[in-house]
Amino acid sequence: MKRILLILVFAICGMFNNLSYAQEAPADTTQTDGFFNLYAGIYNLSTQFSDPAVTRMALYHLLMVAPNKTGILDSLALNYYDNQKWISVALVTKENLKINPDNELALELSAVSYENLGIKDQALAQYETLFLKNDNTTTLYRVAFLQFELKRYKESLASTEILLNRSDIAEQKLYFPKADKTQQQVTMKAALLNLKGLIAKSEGDVAKAKELYLEALKDSPGFEVAQKNLSDAGK
Repeated sequence: MKRILLILVFAICGMFNNLSYAQEAPADTTQTDGFFNLYAGIYNLSTQFSDPAVTRMALYHLLMVAPNKTGILDSLALNYYDNQKWISVALVTKENLKINPDNELALELSAVSYENLGIKDQALAQYETLFLKNDNTTTLYRVAFLQFELKRYKESLASTEILLNRSDIAEQKLYFPKADKTQQQVTMKAALLNLKGLIAKSEGDVAKAKELYLEALKDSPGFEVAQKNLSDAGK
């Protein structure tokens, strides 16, 4: 998620470099052009000087001059995302998706915001919509995990099996928390085997769950979350 967003941040920031509303506006909107260029300049400077509050205010001014600009709304949502203001991310992306329902960045940010707000059913709905558009393995993993958290075990297992048969999972890595508060990188396959173990345990098959946790540990030795799940399954 962070890597995808970082790429998109650079792309969106590039939109504002030397930005001129006059390129799109009629010739008789000189005053509007001037305001737009002024706020675009403030946006560029505040971004350069790493001042997110001023950047955010510049984006609001730009929206007043040029409403319904999805690129500006994308930048505003990313600003809130970077500052973990999840309610604002959810509200901005909701507005953005009214304008362009196919906006994949807005869908992803919306899903992430709902997930962080604990509104998991809406997060799942957004990830499902996004997956239909991007066919992305990491997106489908989020779908599978949220299906599990919502106790939709059969759906989660089906999504997991689809993922295990995708050719690109060997290249995918995921991060999980460690006991010392740091992050641990494991293979997508190990994460999926761990998820299958969680599903099996939730459905009462503890022996199968242990087997799956061991498979996950074989694929990613030292996978702390799988180790803990294996230990908990033996209690």
